Amino acid sequence: MRVAHLSSITLPLTVSDNMKAVSSIVYLLLFAINASTSVRVKRGLSIEEQNKFLDALNADRQAIGENMGITFEILTYNKGLELKAENFRCDGPSQQFGIVPLKVNQDMKEVMDSDMLSRQFFNPKNTKIGCSKEKTCSHTFELQGKTAEFWGACSFGPLLGYHFDDSNTPEKNGMPSYEKYGELLGVGQYSAWTSEEAEAKSGKPKNPKPYSEWVAEEATVDSKGSPTGSSRRFISLTLFLVSIIAFYF
Repeated sequence: MRVAHLSSITLPLTVSDNMKAVSSIVYLLLFAINASTSVRVKRGLSIEEQNKFLDALNADRQAIGENMGITFEILTYNKGLELKAENFRCDGPSQQFGIVPLKVNQDMKEVMDSDMLSRQFFNPKNTKIGCSKEKTCSHTFELQGKTAEFWGACSFGPLLGYHFDDSNTPEKNGMPSYEKYGELLGVGQYSAWTSEEAEAKSGKPKNPKPYSEWVAEEATVDSKGSPTGSSRRFISLTLFLVSIIAFYF
């Protein structure tokens, strides 16, 4: 009778201790899972950056619209277009339809019409825009033997064309350069770059960060902050949690 009595006391205590241990482990694992899945490398524009960008661009659009006698739609920010700008492939010009860079290198300036790039920000029919500050692209033009590079990109919607009369175009009515908006967002570390004119005056040109370094940094960020990597960590931690519970019960 005494043994049975002791067993009846000892067994509940053992189960209770096990439950406490499992509860502690579950709590810690849930905390780790939450931290693992909630931590993301912030690649898009912050709310403050979105507002600053939209305020400047919409003000410019309305001013030019007034000069031209044309009604320009008010742009709103769109996260879907931001993802489009971030994720489009850099296989060549044919893949860049609807994508406008925010900063380009000299080789790209030689093959692209700057006014045409700037004009993309001044399509009266556009109502949405999304931009990436981190996007980098490189494309080699085989015939010219040059490599065009750009930093940052914006995507507009809807994708509708607009024909301006040759006598009444945005560039004839005070249109700012597309680079204004890249500089506003700090794309490509504008503060670390100088124009050719400034370099000529100072005699001390500053070399930009090599494209290979930008790509390496972006690859590192992608591997650490991608949803795929976080999902794998979530699955691994969940399986570990299940195995512990199965062991005790």
